[in-house]
Amino acid sequence: MDRQSGTTMLEVVTVLAVVAVFAAVAVPSAARVGAGVSGAEAARRLALVLRVAQAEAQSRGERVLVEVGTGGEYAVSAAGTCIMSGSLGTAVESTYPGNALEFTVRGWAGLPGSSSPRAGHFTVAGATSTRTVTIQLSGCVRCS
Repeated sequence: MDRQSGTTMLEVVTVLAVVAVFAAVAVPSAARVGAGVSGAEAARRLALVLRVAQAEAQSRGERVLVEVGTGGEYAVSAAGTCIMSGSLGTAVESTYPGNALEFTVRGWAGLPGSSSPRAGHFTVAGATSTRTVTIQLSGCVRCS
């Protein structure tokens, strides 16, 4: 007797059913992980924008304004000229009035037009997590 090798239709259907169950469990979990990263990523991106604005103020020898909208849009400008702009893709709140701060030529953050430094923070709300970007009196920008 000759036996043919191969797989039966029943075996193929069983394997496909097992793969479908694994996919149904894994895909929502992966989506939640991706959403949690977006809040952290947006906070890291905002911290980078603030550090670049601080460095620009020091290298240009003039004040640099950073404005962040509540929807996450940001604009960085010096002497009325836009240096960079973009979007963080998530909601942002701040202890700075109007979500705006200005870096001095020494790298200190403060209110626009003010000569004294002011510490503060931005709260970046992602889908599953909230992160904080803190600006210390010394001008140090930290993301937590």
